[in-house]
This record gives sequence, structure tokens and C-alpha cells, in this order.
Amino acid sequence: MHSNQKAKLQGLIDAGRLESVPFEASIFAEQTNSCSLFRSDAIFLIEKDSVQGAFSVAYTYMRKSATLLLAVRQVRPTARGGHRVISDVLAFEPQLPRQLVIDYEKLREKRNKVEYPSALAEDVDLALINRCIAIGDSLLAAARSASS
Repeated sequence: MHSNQKAKLQGLIDAGRLESVPFEASIFAEQTNSCSLFRSDAIFLIEKDSVQGAFSVAYTYMRKSATLLLAVRQVRPTARGGHRVISDVLAFEPQLPRQLVIDYEKLREKRNKVEYPSALAEDVDLALINRCIAIGDSLLAAARSASS
């Protein structure tokens, strides 16, 4: 990890949006398996035409994969940081394409509109679900690579 990246993480820790945690390989392995189950569940729900459910589960897969990458960096979101801080941390991961980070944030916003609708339920489609899964796959691969 670069010193600039460490400084940015420390800034988020100082702001109370992240907290420092030790990296634990055994928990990482368990969480990697958990991610894989969420991915499988999302695909199962697509096959059952449960688009809203598939989107919610695919988003969870993507978020859990992202938090695994944060765990490798020995941080995790706090209640104050919430889901938003994950996007902030991903933005200064040098190996991640900028578009992945932009799409992650857009999907987070879409998830909030789906989960907490102010009027009509938001439309989700197969393309959004597949993008969540693809981002989750990339983030999980990055976490595995960074942990070894």
C-alpha cells in the first residue's frame, strides 16, 4: 500500500468513518465463502424472475466483496461511514478502474432508492444485477490478490 493511500485511510479513520481492524486470514476465508453464496443466490433469483430480490442480493455480494478488500487494508466502515465510505476507499485503490468505482457508487445510490423508496419503486433490470455481480467479482479478485 502506498503512503498516500495510507494517509487517506488514516484521514477516514480520524473522521470516524472507518475503524482499524486486524486482518484475520481465517475470517477472510469465511467471508470469501459467504460472498460466493450471495453471488449464487443472486443468480438463483434471476432464474426465478425475482428481479428486485436478485438486485438486492447482488448488491450485497458487491458490497461484501468491497468490504473484504477493506479488511485486507485493515479497516472497516463505521456506522458514520456506512456504505458511502466504501466508495470513498475504492476511489483510491490504484488497481481498480475508475469506471468500476463510479458504477459502484451509482449502484449504491440505486440500491438506496430501491430499499427506501420515496414514491414509486425504482426499476431494476438484469443489466444492473449483472453489473453488481461483475463488480463484486472484480472486488473479490482484488481482495484475494491483496491478501496473498
